[in-house]
Formats: sequence, C-alpha cells, structure tokens
Amino acid sequence: MDYPSSHFALLSALLAIAAASDVALRRIPNVVVVAVAAAGIASQAVVHGMGNAASGLAAAGITAGVLWPAWKRRMVGGGDLKLAAASAGWIALAGVPVYFVASALAAGMLAVVAYSASTLGARSAMRRNLVALALGSGSADLPLQPVPGRAVVPAGAAFALGALFTILFGGTP
Repeated sequence: MDYPSSHFALLSALLAIAAASDVALRRIPNVVVVAVAAAGIASQAVVHGMGNAASGLAAAGITAGVLWPAWKRRMVGGGDLKLAAASAGWIALAGVPVYFVASALAAGMLAVVAYSASTLGARSAMRRNLVALALGSGSADLPLQPVPGRAVVPAGAAFALGALFTILFGGTP
C-alpha cells in the first residue's frame, strides 16, 4: 500500500459507508461519492504528485466510460457507476486493470450470496435466463428494479471491495 494509514483509513470508512448504503438501501449517497473522489485526487496529489493526480482523474474518466454502456442498459445503477469512478481516482491508470478484475471477482462472490438469498422461484428463473443466454436465445437486458424474491447484487459494494484490494495488494502508484 502506497498511502499513509490515515488516508487508507479515510478511504476504508467512506467505502464502508457506501457499501453499507448500497446493500441496505440500494442507494449510494452523492455526498459519499464526492468525498471519495475529492479525497482520492487530493491524496494522489499529496502523496504521489500532480502527475498521479492527473492519472487518477484519467482513471476515473475511463472507469466511467467503461461502465456507461452498462448503466445505459440498466445493468448497474448510477450510484454504482459514480462510486466506481470515484474509487478509481485513488488507483490511477496503472491500477485500472487490477481494479476491474478485483471488482468483477467481488461482484461474482456477491452474486453467489444474492443467488443464495433469493427464493427458489427466483433462482429457477435465473437459471432459465442463464441457459437462454448461453444458448443465444435470451437477452442480456436485465432490469435494475428488484424482482420479487430475487436478491440483487450490490455492485457498489463490489467496486468498494475491488478498490480496497487493488490499493492493498497491487496496481497503485
């Protein structure tokens, strides 16, 4: 980890608030997202210099651009997209690939939890949809709104976990 413990503690607290809100309310407050973004760019500038602060801004922009199509198709929420981009500011360009993979793995683990928490009927419908997609006869347009009996995957929590992993274990300046 290339940040002082106080910076990492601040990020951890902010991401914990965002993840808890995402899990409990399916909403991530903008004030938390702005705090993550501002603290990330400021921390980059103070600890690593203005070049890395610019790299953090670029990472945030790229992350938002990559997630934009998923948001347009309602596969991730707006708060998830904003938190992912804000968190990328802490990571900078060099860490974006690790961040994306770590976040995807976290989302996969949370998907297993959500699947397990869903009703039998919802799980049956999910299996049918996955089989239809695998056979090419289904649509990947999934609803963002909760379906009765289906537990949702808190993507914001996955991005929070991905950011913390990336900062702790690699991919940051």
